[in-house]
Amino acid sequence: MRLFRRSVVPYLVAFLGLQAAVLAKAPADATASAKAPRPDLVFVQAPVVQPGALSARFPQGSRIVRLAAGSTSPVNLTAQFFAAADPQVSFEGMQVLFAAKRGAADLWQIWEMQADGSNPRQITRCPNDCLRPAYLPRDEIVFTVESDGPTGRASQLYVSKRDGSGAHAITFGPGEFQVETVLQNGLILASARSPLLPRHGQENGRDLYTLRPDGSGLGAFRCDHQPGVIREEATELRDGSVVLVKSHNPVGKVVGELTVIRRGALHNSPLGLPAAFAASPRELSPGRLIVARPAASAPGAGRLALYAFDSARRGFDSPVYEDPKLSSLAAAPVAAHASPKWYWSTLNPALQVGYFICLDAYRAEGAPRGLLATDLSKVRVLRLDPKTSQEASLGEAPIYKDGSFYIAIPPDVPVRFELLDDSGRVVRAQQSWIWSRSGEEHGCVGCHEDRALAPENRWPMALHRFDTPARLGVEAGPEAAH
Repeated sequence: MRLFRRSVVPYLVAFLGLQAAVLAKAPADATASAKAPRPDLVFVQAPVVQPGALSARFPQGSRIVRLAAGSTSPVNLTAQFFAAADPQVSFEGMQVLFAAKRGAADLWQIWEMQADGSNPRQITRCPNDCLRPAYLPRDEIVFTVESDGPTGRASQLYVSKRDGSGAHAITFGPGEFQVETVLQNGLILASARSPLLPRHGQENGRDLYTLRPDGSGLGAFRCDHQPGVIREEATELRDGSVVLVKSHNPVGKVVGELTVIRRGALHNSPLGLPAAFAASPRELSPGRLIVARPAASAPGAGRLALYAFDSARRGFDSPVYEDPKLSSLAAAPVAAHASPKWYWSTLNPALQVGYFICLDAYRAEGAPRGLLATDLSKVRVLRLDPKTSQEASLGEAPIYKDGSFYIAIPPDVPVRFELLDDSGRVVRAQQSWIWSRSGEEHGCVGCHEDRALAPENRWPMALHRFDTPARLGVEAGPEAAH
């Protein structure tokens, strides 16, 4: 299911014109930025870096260091910790948010310190590992909580105040959600399994998803679904492009192909010619990235060094910093940067019900001419028990002649949909899980319909009785009236 979309055709010509202007100016800007002095950097150093769960990346410990502009000797900012990771510089450029654990057997928690390493303070006190944080506007943060699940390590996104109070989950599916970044438009960019399914022992790829800081509006950032392809370590550039690391065969690999999703593009494209392989990209200056890649002095040793990547030349510059014994990665410039937009939440926790409205379930990607030919009768809603990975039916609701349906379900529960014909046979089944928060209204055009489609301008039959959705698993009452 997808969200409603406005037609983008009226804006396409203006956008392409702007893109042409930006591209025409790019070489000059890139040249100017290459001459600009490098800012101070904070980054992670570790003797061993391994892929896999966030909590297991640094089995022999790690530290966060600061490398001053013009210096060749970084300063250890986290000497009191066994391991530290995921540095994020505040919007003012004065503090660093990070994950750390004091001892090898301790849990990862979220901390904040001054950019010079002074005054470290613990933010979270999670009963599980808390990692991969990011700043949100209005003194909030988002972070990843990793725990043991029925099919292995599982992870969800949490939001709290900057002092750690009010921590609460904003994702509820089995997709192993991880924070990537917070976009300039205020949405959280996360990576999760594709589709949003439990692990079941196999690596089935990771894609990028967006959602609001209150957990509503979950949707695919781009529909680039490819089995076994991992897309993660994403960062947004000042021009609105998103750079990420893409791995086709990620088992045992720390680096992957640098890939870019340009603003307005439906799919990703390689960033380098030939393909450039690196990890943890961040914007260093306009037209330049700071990345980690195998050190040129020891290409087979598995040690990572920091390099600049020139977007205009689509190639690497000379090393920014290389340690003879430790890998260096996850570099972030110590500089002020713009705060994302703020989303006002429209959720209503008192309702204890969420809503889904589908305009036309007959519209389906992959069907002849994009339409299902079989007459649809009902939609069955299946819920998932995250503790057992077992699913059960919440019930069935009618699909009207125009293909629309309108349902109310329990909030914060992973659900998926099956379309049934008159005999109860499954015509189409959603394979991924989604949820609705309390008071949230999810809208979709069809059943995994073509992204280029816009809904017809008509009032769906399912909304003729607007205040009476089919209730599946929720009781009708005055507090749930809609």
